[in-house]
Amino acid sequence: MKIKKIIPIMVLLGVLFLGTSSIGSVTSYNELPKLAIKAYEPPLLPWTNVENGSQVNITAGYRHQLRTQNGTLIRLHVNESVQLHLNSCDHNPAGPLPNGTQAVHRYMHIELNGTVAMNATMYRNYTFAEIGNGNVSTYRWAFFDTTTFQWQYAVQNWIEHTPTGATVYCNTTHFSLWTILALDTVSEGNPTPGTPFNAQNGTAFTLQSGNQYQIKTQHGFSLQLQLNKSASITITEYEASPKVMTQARHQIRTQTMAIELNESAGIEAQFSYTFTNQVRNQLGIKNMEKLKFLFFNESSDAWEAPKNQWMQGEVLYCNTTHFSLWTVAEEESTSSTPGFTIVSLFLAIIPTLILRRRR
Repeated sequence: MKIKKIIPIMVLLGVLFLGTSSIGSVTSYNELPKLAIKAYEPPLLPWTNVENGSQVNITAGYRHQLRTQNGTLIRLHVNESVQLHLNSCDHNPAGPLPNGTQAVHRYMHIELNGTVAMNATMYRNYTFAEIGNGNVSTYRWAFFDTTTFQWQYAVQNWIEHTPTGATVYCNTTHFSLWTILALDTVSEGNPTPGTPFNAQNGTAFTLQSGNQYQIKTQHGFSLQLQLNKSASITITEYEASPKVMTQARHQIRTQTMAIELNESAGIEAQFSYTFTNQVRNQLGIKNMEKLKFLFFNESSDAWEAPKNQWMQGEVLYCNTTHFSLWTVAEEESTSSTPGFTIVSLFLAIIPTLILRRRR
């Protein structure tokens, strides 16, 4: 009897042991994929020195590091194996540089022998001796656009200061003719792409084609804009609008802003105006939901509201592809008067009273 009782106990203990062992193995197995889940980065190859006029084999699946004779450092990877060809020179082989800029680096013509997807970071180290009296914060990588035949800044430009100077970086997905441009002292009043710029009322400044700018006026308007052609722009704000608001139930609440270009250009812009509690009190805003951007249409001689505008929190936004006279107006309430309502109700009740008397 004792043996018969002991056997089931031993079997039960064995099952518990195996179950515990199997649970432990499952847990450790589930941890393996976690170790394997890691962002894949192509292997980084050692630095390769690239002589002027030479070709370099770029193999897909690797991150290449290239060191040129002119001091440019390039890290790139491609989705197909290609050959990279580099030529550099001291003179500008393309169109004129943007007004108020000068090249502070050699011109580099970089080509791939095929159309492939690529991603590259280019950078150049500058010492304090090389920078001299210049302002390194105005340095930007730029390329020559063969479709517009104009120089354009790279979208992703940034600068890192070092103990010995500064490094100017850019990211790009294409190669062409590249250099580094710097604003000279004449153009200090012009905005830098991607950097907030406070526009002086009635003072012209220059925008280069293809670059995105952030402009803020003296009276609270904010603009994010891009032109397809370099042009001089002037923003003038008026306390009293030069064009009267004739639309019924609308009242101008902000300054009126006139934006003028010295020549015709394609425009992509977004206006915004922030209405904090203080601003609302100063401007006498009654209903935020009734605020609208309006522009003056010269052809119809009337103010019009663009369709593409919206309110987000305290900020009113509007997209546009043209400049003219702009402002923000508030639509006033149109509720009927109590006297009119009572009279109407009384007139409606009279026929009922007359009929009851006749009965």
